[in-house]
Order: sequence, then C-alpha cells, then structure tokens
Amino acid sequence: MTARASAELPAAFFDFAMSVLFVFMALFVLSTMDTPKPAAGVLTPKAEFLVEMTWDDGSASDVDLYARGPDGKIVFFGSRKTEVMFLDTDNTGNGNGEIKDRREIVTVRAIEPGRYEFNAHAYRLTGPVSVKLRVLKLNPYSVVSERAVTFDTQGQERTLAAMHVRADGSAEPYEAQTRMVGK
Repeated sequence: MTARASAELPAAFFDFAMSVLFVFMALFVLSTMDTPKPAAGVLTPKAEFLVEMTWDDGSASDVDLYARGPDGKIVFFGSRKTEVMFLDTDNTGNGNGEIKDRREIVTVRAIEPGRYEFNAHAYRLTGPVSVKLRVLKLNPYSVVSERAVTFDTQGQERTLAAMHVRADGSAEPYEAQTRMVGK
C-alpha cells in the first residue's frame, strides 16, 4: 500500500505544479498587456483649476458653491458634474457629522475656453458667516482669484469669482454678478 501511495504522489504533485505554472503565466500575460488609451475627446481626470469655498469652521450654517461653465450648465449639490466640472465636496454644516472643516470644492478638469462664474449661496444660516473663495490654476500653479464676504441673511447669493479661460489654459478674472440659484 505504501508503494502505491508513493507512485500516485508524483502525478498529484505534477497536476498541482502545472496549475500553479498556468496561474503565473496568466498573471504575467495580464501584467504585460498595454492599458487601453482613452478615445479622442474623452476627459482625463487631471484637474486644471480648483475652486475652494470655505466658511467658519464648526459652523452649523450650510453655504453652497455653484459653478457655471462655458456650456451654461451649473454644478451644485443637486447636479454634481458636467463634462468639464465636478463638485468634489459638498458640506452641509452640522449635517456632515464630526467634520468641523467647512469647505466645498469644485474642480475644472479640462481646458474648455470661455467664461466661468462661481457663486456662494447662503442655503441655511444660523447667524452671520464669513465665506472665502479661492480659484487656483494648477498647471502651472497660480492664484486666479480670492474673495471674502459675510452673509447675514439666509438665501443671499453672491458671485465671488468669474474668469475667462483662453484656449492656452490661461485665465483672466473679471467682475460679474449673476444668479444661479433656482435657474
């Protein structure tokens, strides 16, 4: 009986060794395959501009960031993305639990020439709140616009930044006062 068991051991070992070899070969083939390139016109996830709105840390107030791009579409908490812009962070004041940092962020992830406008809206106020907005160009880095205001009435809306983006990616700020809430 021991002679027969030792004769079967090499066949089982051979089957196991071939299975392991097959798995390693399959992993090697998969690891050396080229990653497919995105089709023409497909947006890659690199950010070109970062729009950051902050307000008083720990505040129970909810201030919302609205962004309109050259296509006229508006990004906000109810419509978080377009082909070019994304609302990456929506902070609802105390609705975010233990997060004390009051911040909303929109990224512009492609150079789309045209006009961009960024509004702050006092959705829910528990008292006066200081709101700051910065527009940053990331590639190469520069500060396009910075502005601070105080909201003291629920429902207030202000355009805190506006910029014209050229085809080469450069941005020029301009003054604007537009409404986006309810549009």
